[in-house]
Amino acid sequence: MQYLSSPFTFKNGTVIPNRIVKSATSEVLGTIDGAPTPTLINLYKRWAEGGAGLLITGNIMVDAKAIGEPNNVVVEDKTHFELLKTWAQTAAGTDATIWTQINHPGRQAIGLINRKVVAPSAIRLKLGPMSSMFATPKALEEDEILDIIERYATTAEILKEAGFPGVQIHGAHGYLVSQFLSPRMNIRTDKWGGSLENRARFVLEIYRKMRAKLGADYPISIKINSADFQRGGFTEEESVQVIKMLSEEGIDMIEISGGTYEAPAMMFSKQSTREREAYFIEYTQKPEKSPTRRSW
Repeated sequence: MQYLSSPFTFKNGTVIPNRIVKSATSEVLGTIDGAPTPTLINLYKRWAEGGAGLLITGNIMVDAKAIGEPNNVVVEDKTHFELLKTWAQTAAGTDATIWTQINHPGRQAIGLINRKVVAPSAIRLKLGPMSSMFATPKALEEDEILDIIERYATTAEILKEAGFPGVQIHGAHGYLVSQFLSPRMNIRTDKWGGSLENRARFVLEIYRKMRAKLGADYPISIKINSADFQRGGFTEEESVQVIKMLSEEGIDMIEISGGTYEAPAMMFSKQSTREREAYFIEYTQKPEKSPTRRSW
């Protein structure tokens, strides 16, 4: 507990008062038009009073036409700016700081609440009897890809202005960034697909666009898969390479996860992992998997 209660300083000078982090959770406590509700705001106030050094919100969507789940918060403009400011202030007077997780569902978008579903390639989710809930996505055009990249940065900029002191890109669990990284979900033959360098271009451009708008000292993190846990998917070796790319770009924090809707490894763990109370710990403990590792 003495170690957990000690502060942590990021390379940009940001200090977290302790090493206890609430990872992102999809609260689905927004209104039908994407605004944070009083219930959501109160929830974060309670969490902030709980003593954690860092709270990461879940699934703030960049596009009202691309919703992962009903009642996700959406930030594509300043429509709900005052409510966002109130949400950001819930940690005031506590030791906690709140970073916002930004996401686009890609093909993991329920058809009943999304008129148009897009993805790197037109490959439908295979979830057995639940497959009918998800439409075959439309493969994104170049201008649509660039628009989504811009949306990530715009959402981050608005959230920074609202008072949130950090941001996380959701690049795991089979959502859009994860889809671009996976050769199973991304079979494009242009500069956004094929080689790992091409498949990683989407997330790297998101990071670069965010950094340009947010400044050098604003914390930007990512949640990324250690692997997809699917044959032909994103592998541990590829994950290491993308982490190196992001580290060289200057990203401030990398959170390791794994799995997709089709292979939900993020919801289950091996017995050895459960005994140590940490998912994917084997990945992070391998020296070759952590080229820029720092103790958290």
